[in-house]
Amino acid sequence: MVRRSQRQKLKKLTGLCGREEGLRVKRNCPSCGPEYESDEKGRENSISVQLFPPELVEHIASFLPVRDAVALGQTCHYFREVCDTEGVWRRICHRLSPHLREQGSGVRPWKRAAVLNYTKGLYFQAFGGRRKCLSKSVAPLLAHGYRRFLPTKDHIFILDYLGTLFFLKNALVSTLGQIQWKRACRYIVLCRGAKDFASDPRCDTVYRKYLYVLVTGKQSGVAGTTSSRACDCVEVYLQSSGQRVFKMTFHYSMSFKQISLLGQETQRALLLLTEEGKIYSLVVNETQLDQPRSYTVQLALRKLSCCLPHLRVSCMTSNQSSVLYMTDQGGVYFEVHSPGVYRDFFGTLQAFDPLDQQMPLAVSLPAKVLFCALGYNHFGLVDEFGRIFMQGNNRYGQLGTGDKMDRGEPTLVPLCACSLCSTRECLYMLSSHDIEHCLSYRDLPAPWAVDSLEPSLGARAPQDTGVAAWAFEEYLSQIHSCSTLQDRMEKMKEIVGWMPLMAAQKDFFWEALNILQKTPGGAAPGPSTPES
Repeated sequence: MVRRSQRQKLKKLTGLCGREEGLRVKRNCPSCGPEYESDEKGRENSISVQLFPPELVEHIASFLPVRDAVALGQTCHYFREVCDTEGVWRRICHRLSPHLREQGSGVRPWKRAAVLNYTKGLYFQAFGGRRKCLSKSVAPLLAHGYRRFLPTKDHIFILDYLGTLFFLKNALVSTLGQIQWKRACRYIVLCRGAKDFASDPRCDTVYRKYLYVLVTGKQSGVAGTTSSRACDCVEVYLQSSGQRVFKMTFHYSMSFKQISLLGQETQRALLLLTEEGKIYSLVVNETQLDQPRSYTVQLALRKLSCCLPHLRVSCMTSNQSSVLYMTDQGGVYFEVHSPGVYRDFFGTLQAFDPLDQQMPLAVSLPAKVLFCALGYNHFGLVDEFGRIFMQGNNRYGQLGTGDKMDRGEPTLVPLCACSLCSTRECLYMLSSHDIEHCLSYRDLPAPWAVDSLEPSLGARAPQDTGVAAWAFEEYLSQIHSCSTLQDRMEKMKEIVGWMPLMAAQKDFFWEALNILQKTPGGAAPGPSTPES
């Protein structure tokens, strides 16, 4: 029971001291609604939470769990402002992960850091056997969220959002043909400053002998000076022991953000994506990496960046015989090095050239692509409207279309949502929610509805010409409503992105509009004519 002296002290803090205790005073909080406190006679006195000092409310909110703090911030405008302050989330984050105090500004904003560490987790389910339950991995306490992971035969590598690569040793054990998680496994920090890492792209973890890590390191300056410059390098580790066996250092003027592997062990091609969106490659022989020697390799520009220099690649994914590139404008291009895989992807060998396997092939899709995933003989795309398209071999029903018919062009499939990684033995599920990377999909325009875009048995359904004509008139009216030439150009670029054109056609129109936009006055130089 609350004593009288304590109740009077509370009234002094809330500004209600001096009121008669026998009266019922009702006061509505403009944002939180009425709140009441019972007096000695059982009657109620209203107390608005806004009468408390903001520092006191923030201090109380900082003791809530992450889930409750997010839920409290969704109740009203006042609590939203309180629960979104950096002070609240800094205390929550320090309580959740005390080691983040030493990281400084690298983990800010604090709300993102708290949500990342609260939601991080790695689950797996073994294929085969009677038990179909999920198992959770041992979470490295020093990891700041989970950004990427890679399972090998016996171990697991996890990259966090601060660039620290963790090595979970002997995480998986095989018992009577079943894969089980070893709860007593230990983890070590393999390296720091890592940007990306890759291993053998085949799904069978037996082939993943080496781990290639893209790291930002230091390069010594001119002889006789103590200055050093930051440069990128590729470090090769032996996955069985975590020992570094090889290191490649690049010039400080070249900065990379992603690494991917292609080909077999004797002709392993390393694909490196620069910050400017260019693709470089070099070839190494993995069978000679364990030999202590030094040699120089040639870094060459990939044919995609040579033939289409205006394209800016944002990400890439590969398997042992093909590469998929995605541009910043949502276009998708392919490199296929095997005739069998080419036939599975496109259903024909008509355009396959065995003498020019690096020639990029554009994938036709009527919208901007945001995500992509590549298997051995099939791939998936997610566009800006949240739709999922699949293409390739469908012998085992892996495309998700409900049948086993191969698809030679992107086919719309029912929606599904998960972050998955599959090997021959297990299905892995990674969870680590990043509040800064929550994509909001756009609404699908009326003329490009799902029914008009979905192919029927390999052929597209005809579009309603009346609806399409109405949509074009609407687009013209939107362009006409723009006041300046600059706004009309930007609106036209946006409309080109909505239209069901091939990726190469969209790139052509966007590049043509950029050229017209850079021309003084928006027109080509020369005498004007009535037609222009």
